[in-house]
Amino acid sequence: MFRPLWIEVDLKALRDNFNAIRKSLRPNVKIIATIKQQAYGHGLIPVARELSFLNVDCFGVGSIEEAVMLRENGFKRPILTISAILPEYVNEIPRYKITPTIADLSFAKKLNNAAAKLNIKVPVHVKIDTGMGRLGLYYKEAYGFIRELKHLKAVNVEGIYTHFPSADTDPDFTNFQINIFNKFILRLKREGITFKYHHCANSLGVANYPHSHFNIVRPGLILYGIKPSNETPLDLKPVLSLRSKVIFIKKIKKGMSVSYGRTFVADKPLNMATVSIGYADGYPWALSNNAKTIIGENFFNLVGRVCMDHVMVNLGNNRDIKVAEEVILIGERNGLMITAEEVANWAKTIPYEIVSRLSLKIPRLYKNASEKHLDFLKTQP
Repeated sequence: MFRPLWIEVDLKALRDNFNAIRKSLRPNVKIIATIKQQAYGHGLIPVARELSFLNVDCFGVGSIEEAVMLRENGFKRPILTISAILPEYVNEIPRYKITPTIADLSFAKKLNNAAAKLNIKVPVHVKIDTGMGRLGLYYKEAYGFIRELKHLKAVNVEGIYTHFPSADTDPDFTNFQINIFNKFILRLKREGITFKYHHCANSLGVANYPHSHFNIVRPGLILYGIKPSNETPLDLKPVLSLRSKVIFIKKIKKGMSVSYGRTFVADKPLNMATVSIGYADGYPWALSNNAKTIIGENFFNLVGRVCMDHVMVNLGNNRDIKVAEEVILIGERNGLMITAEEVANWAKTIPYEIVSRLSLKIPRLYKNASEKHLDFLKTQP
């Protein structure tokens, strides 16, 4: 690791968050761990392996590629793709034992034919739209679709689900969705159509809407210790920290400018540190002149525009900080903390984007793995 930039992933914090989620659920409620987009930037395989040792019930991924990666790394647990799959990849579903989301009858028939040729039955989950307006059939139009699915002999309609668009800002609409979803299930049940799994609770649903838990939930962001809203009551621990080092220090005289566009001009002499991280690493350009770092025992402000590979930090009159000193951009040291939520607020975005956009070229260092995880790693060549 020649460039001094890395991410630390605390697997004990991940375990603690998973256990906090589990304790908040009724005993019979199962968990789909949402680990799409490289486990929200934390690293797909190490996170999935730690969750496997916690006996997670299912993995939720965003693509066939992620499902295949899990299978090729030896994962046996159910994998639900929580996105649509293009018809030309239908044969990969039975091949890799993937549970797809279904919202299109022609796709379902192609899947049925592919499974029938192999003399197997493929589990699927149906997504209905109760207000997200993204994937799934509008709930008022979904009854006939589900009846048609039930006629397909090689497709097992195992689950049904929906998704919340505004659980953080609109509890009335969210409760409307929960009620609609419940009534939808009950109506089908009266017709003799039942499902093994019913789910609609994302992270906010898990934390704030216990009546949305049904019999399986889909936590995502809260697994990683990040709160999707200020009203998230769970005791969560951040899993990810983002760290770099000072690579250069220079004196800036009064009137001198820093970085592109000369958006920062010193009104007095100061010491400035150049730090090895930039927007090409996923550190948002929107943080220009608007973020904090932790160096040594203090907070220091970022100044000037974020560059492709560098940011600059105002050290003021501090002369103790030297080249190679560690810089925390997300994380904690000696009671000082910068959270992903704070970084998102400074960048005027959401914490999901902050962690998931961190470049995969940044090395991930995994610490505090469980004993089972360590024992597993000892068996690997």
